[in-house]
Amino acid sequence: MDKGIFAQLCSTEPDLIHCFGNFFKAEKQFRTTFRCGPYYRGPYFVKLSPSSMNLDVALSVMLIFSAAAYALIGLRLITSKREVGSVPIGALLVVISFWVIGGPIEMMSDTFLMFSIGRTGHFVGTALVPIVAYVCFREYTGTSTTGSRLAVLLLIPTISITLAATNQFHELMWFGPFVNEAGEFLTHPAKWGPWFWFVHLPYSYAVIGVALFTLLAHSSAVAPAQRRGLFLLTAASAGPIVATVLYDIGIGPDTFSYVPLVLAVLLPVYAWLILGEQIIEFTPLAYETVFQTMQDPVVVIDEENRVIGLNHTAEGMLSTNEADALRTPLKDLFGTGAIEVYEALDTGEPQKMMTDTGRFLHIQVSKIDSERARLRAGQVLMFRDVSDVEKAQSDVLKNEKLLRTLIDHSVNGIVQFGWAGEENCSELRSSFANAAAARFLSTDPEALIDCSATQVIRHAITGMEDGDVDDIMDRFSSAIEDGKSLDIEVRQKTDGPARWMRVICEPVAGDYTATFIDITDRKAKERQMESIATSDPLTGVLNRRGFERNAAKRLTESDDLATGALLFIDLNDFKGINDEFGHEVGDQLLKVAAERLRKSLRSCDIIGRPGGDEFVALVPDVDGEIAGRLAKRLTHALEEPYRIGQQTLECAASIGLALYPENASTLTGLLREADQAMYRAKARCRGADDVSGEDLLEKAI
Repeated sequence: MDKGIFAQLCSTEPDLIHCFGNFFKAEKQFRTTFRCGPYYRGPYFVKLSPSSMNLDVALSVMLIFSAAAYALIGLRLITSKREVGSVPIGALLVVISFWVIGGPIEMMSDTFLMFSIGRTGHFVGTALVPIVAYVCFREYTGTSTTGSRLAVLLLIPTISITLAATNQFHELMWFGPFVNEAGEFLTHPAKWGPWFWFVHLPYSYAVIGVALFTLLAHSSAVAPAQRRGLFLLTAASAGPIVATVLYDIGIGPDTFSYVPLVLAVLLPVYAWLILGEQIIEFTPLAYETVFQTMQDPVVVIDEENRVIGLNHTAEGMLSTNEADALRTPLKDLFGTGAIEVYEALDTGEPQKMMTDTGRFLHIQVSKIDSERARLRAGQVLMFRDVSDVEKAQSDVLKNEKLLRTLIDHSVNGIVQFGWAGEENCSELRSSFANAAAARFLSTDPEALIDCSATQVIRHAITGMEDGDVDDIMDRFSSAIEDGKSLDIEVRQKTDGPARWMRVICEPVAGDYTATFIDITDRKAKERQMESIATSDPLTGVLNRRGFERNAAKRLTESDDLATGALLFIDLNDFKGINDEFGHEVGDQLLKVAAERLRKSLRSCDIIGRPGGDEFVALVPDVDGEIAGRLAKRLTHALEEPYRIGQQTLECAASIGLALYPENASTLTGLLREADQAMYRAKARCRGADDVSGEDLLEKAI
């Protein structure tokens, strides 16, 4: 009766099974018709015995447990990242967990929706496992997979998974029906679809085939200590591959996918390979790239000192090949003269030997961990050519000696500082000082050793004003704290002449070096050049540039200049004296006039000669009354006859007076007001027969 009803439904309305839109109508009809026994499966009536039901439950529980174990081990490997191969192996186990969990979902499904979820999980495994295995096997042999290549590889699997999840709409992956005549879901479809046969299946087997070929092709390039794990890994891959092939060609039950069961059975094997055999340790497995391509000679010997491995560099050094050297006693290769080799093997300490060609080799011995490598105890001899290093060290010693000689005889003082003390309270202390540094600091070189950097710098600025000392020490502390350089010029005040010194503190390899340079002569030359640039070569007073600079600085930078005066002085009839007696006499008269000005004014007053027969003077800290008396004294001083050689000449001077800040608050303004006042005085005296001192003086309005 069951078969007839099912056939009737399929013949009258075949789309009830294949069309997702009408599926729920079929489900309701099946539930109404067949829900008449104690055991049924979803919407389809299935007469099941209690024993078969218990078997399904037991298998489902086992598969669920296996899927959870695969997922947990995989996630642990992915999150730990302790080994190079942990991430790809972990990803493979997570993908296998999807494959395994699809089995119990298919087996225990009550609805078509649950069955579709289980079937999709199945295809997640069949589509992604070859890709992830390909990545793992490439990683195992020392070849990484780029992100772009991985994206291309995942294109077909992504389409296959999508088509499997939506197969009821197109049947590109498999054809229905989804149930047999007994009402059981068919985990093995009646017929695979075109995408499965022509795209998914060839692509999956091609990828897994390339992965296995890559793994086996590199078997000779894998270190002998790790080949056991390689072949175990290959053997463990055979079971799921064979089961998948049998399932795909239709061999096996139609209502039970046995591939997840095979994977569940192999779970202990995979766990042993990962945790026991440590197959995830990919780094030492790439024998070809890690061992054979090493530039240093490497010789591997067993516990009887017989050769069991040589890389290509060692073959060249010993003039042999690995095949001929295997099982050869070490003494047959090196002879009895290589004492350093045997000393390294006996003591385990690094040794250094010189070859017949004059090259230096550094010998290092490493013992083989027999428990970890699953090998008999042995040792690895690594020979490193250090000839260039030896030469470099020799050159360094020569250069250090030369450098020390140059430093000891340097005219510059040099003090080397290093960090001393505990980490939290360390300070810079001197470890070396040359003779020049001791001379600059007026002490002995021995006395500078183990002095703190602050003591040395403070000693270097002895005699400076307290404010300047504090400022320099603050700058030095900030430079040390920030790891920066400090370049300052200080003026040492000693019992003798003052000395200028340049102090340079700069970090060198984590420490600090202080260099002291005597710049006294340079400062003297700078002052000389400054004097030439700002002084009148004829009279010795300031020229226009020098006067304007000094006067402006006095006006703008001095806080105590409350009052002052500017005098603009012009010698009357100086041109006539030049014309009558010559420029030489005129120059001598200018010199005498400048000297009279210096004697009549204070040392703090600023005197300049802008040019020709004109003089200017800035007189600070005087009021109008005092400035007037001073100007009158100057007129009388300049009225005195000039004795030039055999000539006695008279040359009075007109003076313009401007007061600060009454008439102007800037130098430009004072010069303008004083100049105008001087011209008024000069005009008043022009043509007059009897000119008094009061006539020669004019104040600014």
